[in-house]
Amino acid sequence: MSHLDQQLDTYHEQGYLVVPEALTPDEVDAVNAAIDGDLEADTPFWIEREDGHVRLNVHMLLAHEEMDVTMRPPSLLPILQGILGQDLCAEEHSVRIRRPFTGQPYCHWHRDCGGWPQLGDPPGSDTHYVSVAYYLSDVDGTTHTFSVLPGSSSREQGLPPLDHYDLATAHHIEGAKGTAVVFNAGMFHAGNVRRSQVERRTIHIYCGRP
Repeated sequence: MSHLDQQLDTYHEQGYLVVPEALTPDEVDAVNAAIDGDLEADTPFWIEREDGHVRLNVHMLLAHEEMDVTMRPPSLLPILQGILGQDLCAEEHSVRIRRPFTGQPYCHWHRDCGGWPQLGDPPGSDTHYVSVAYYLSDVDGTTHTFSVLPGSSSREQGLPPLDHYDLATAHHIEGAKGTAVVFNAGMFHAGNVRRSQVERRTIHIYCGRP
C-alpha cells in the first residue's frame, strides 16, 4: 500500500488527517512575513471575532502572492484530489490569529452548515467540503489548538448532534509550524482556546466540487 493510500485510509476512518511539514520552514516564514506586513500596514480587511480574541482576514490570498502555496500545496493536492476527485475547486481562504488568553477555556464545537444534510449523501468519503488548517505557529500543550471529534462526519447514523459523542475522545491536535490538518468540514471541529501567553496563527482553506 502506498503512503498516499495509507493517508486516505486514515482520512476515511477518522474524518481527518494530520500532515507534518505540509509547508516548508521557508514557506511558513514567507507567509508569516506577509501577515506581519499586512498587520503593520493596518489594512482594512482585518475583522474581530469572539469578543476580539480572534483576528480574521479573508483577503490575504488576493493581495499577497506568498499565500499561493497554501491554496495549491504540492504536498496536499494528491490527498485533496483523492478525497474529492480531480475536479476539486477552491472555495475559501482565511488567515486567523488567536490572541493570548487569560479567561475561561472554551471549545465551540460545530459542523460547518450542520454537515450540509440538505445536499444528501456525497459521492465518496462522506465529504461535501474538505478543509485544511495550516499551523503557522508551533502548537503544543501550552497553546490554543485546532480540535476535532473523530468519526463525527460519518452519515451512517444521520449526523447526530454533539451530545451523541463523548467529548473525552476529542483530538486536540499539536504540531510544529508547517503542519496541516486535512478534515471533513462536516465533522465536529473547533478552535480549542486555552489559557495561553502566546498567539496561534493558522490559515484555513476550503475546497469543494464544481
